Amino acid sequence: MGLVLLTERHAQQIAGVLSCYDRVIVQGTLPVFCYADGMSAYLSKRGIRIFDFTQFAKPLTDAIKAKRRGVGGSERPGH
Repeated sequence: MGLVLLTERHAQQIAGVLSCYDRVIVQGTLPVFCYADGMSAYLSKRGIRIFDFTQFAKPLTDAIKAKRRGVGGSERPGH
């Protein structure tokens, strides 16, 4: 007998299954970005002025907010 999922083995007793990630925790550091000079060098190498960082990050910020709205219904955590 091969590997059988618990949900398959007990399918007659299971009315439904809910699944999702509750949280994803990412730990660690990005040495290039973890200090001011490193971030400045990263941006400079790509031709982005430090004062333009907000505009540079806006597409990613908007994408994260849109995904959050779709998942949690709000762009503010806890609301």
